[in-house]
Amino acid sequence: MEFVEILLAILLIIASVLGLYLIKLVKRLFITLDLVEAEVKELDAKITPLLTELQQMADFGNSVATFAKEQTDFANGVIEGVKNRFGGFSSKGDENSSTKSNAHNLVTNLRALFKGATSFISELK
Repeated sequence: MEFVEILLAILLIIASVLGLYLIKLVKRLFITLDLVEAEVKELDAKITPLLTELQQMADFGNSVATFAKEQTDFANGVIEGVKNRFGGFSSKGDENSSTKSNAHNLVTNLRALFKGATSFISELK
């Protein structure tokens, strides 16, 4: 049984070494976790003011966009008011100045001119 006792002793020594190595690895793991926690806290300390500034910039951008929309609506209202005041003048001119209407007026005027010239020549003879 000496051989078995020697193997058992070697096995106990190997288990003890592995146990100590496991303890050392767990200690390193906790040290690494502490470092990661410190880095996360540092990152949080840097990002929080950045997020606050971004929120302020977004609020300012929203207020600028709202102001621009109000000014655009005001300008559109002024333009519509001007169109309503002077629209009567231009709409009557637009109805009379259509292409079909212009062509019809030209043909009518040319016929009247032709008839007038024909009548004038016949009176001269």
